[in-house]
Amino acid sequence: MTFVALFSGAVWGVPTWGTWWMWDARLTSMLILLFLYLGVIALRGAFSSRDSGSRAASVLAMVGVINIPIIKYSVEWWYTLHQPASFTITGRSAMPMEMWAPLLIMVLGFYCFFIALTLMRTRSEILRRETNKRWVQELVEEVK
Repeated sequence: MTFVALFSGAVWGVPTWGTWWMWDARLTSMLILLFLYLGVIALRGAFSSRDSGSRAASVLAMVGVINIPIIKYSVEWWYTLHQPASFTITGRSAMPMEMWAPLLIMVLGFYCFFIALTLMRTRSEILRRETNKRWVQELVEEVK
């Protein structure tokens, strides 16, 4: 999703700014986030032991969390190409109702999608870790 956001922003940026890339604070912090994600993926696969790789990747992920507030507040801390937030929960929105209502519906839909994927991934990870347990084998037999 981070790559898609950076790529689609670059495609949108060509007619708007006349260039594919601008070293903007938000763009640069998003690029760092993409590199952190790629680092976590690479680090997980770099170890022969799955648990060691997961531990190392989780440490990098915890360090990378520092980048999240930087991305969020980059447009407020530095003068950049990106405008400040048009939609806030605490204040009056600068966007008309025709625009923010669909935005809110899509955000809620994306949260539901994220929760569903997280639950499915958690279930499969529990089943993978408990493969040799009796309750998992009984569950597999029921499904067959």
